[in-house]
Amino acid sequence: MKKKWIVVLAGILLFGVGYIMLMISPDPMEENLELARQAENPKEAAAAIAANNSKSAVSSTIAYLFVGGGMATTAAGIFMSGKKEESEEKS
Repeated sequence: MKKKWIVVLAGILLFGVGYIMLMISPDPMEENLELARQAENPKEAAAAIAANNSKSAVSSTIAYLFVGGGMATTAAGIFMSGKKEESEEKS
């Protein structure tokens, strides 16, 4: 019983960390729009936008992995608790 709740709480914690990371990180679309407005030509704008997107790709990927892992872990913990209760009722 205790193990199930630890899994659920770990999943909620992972989800929370990932969600906070996503909320803290700046919006790249807004920055890209500003970079495009400041550029002299389309080629310069594309280069600036590509550089801007590459710097936030790693942090966004990690944040989405935390969110997805947290959701999966929480669901696994909930399903673990459901199976355990069913088997205890049959005994």
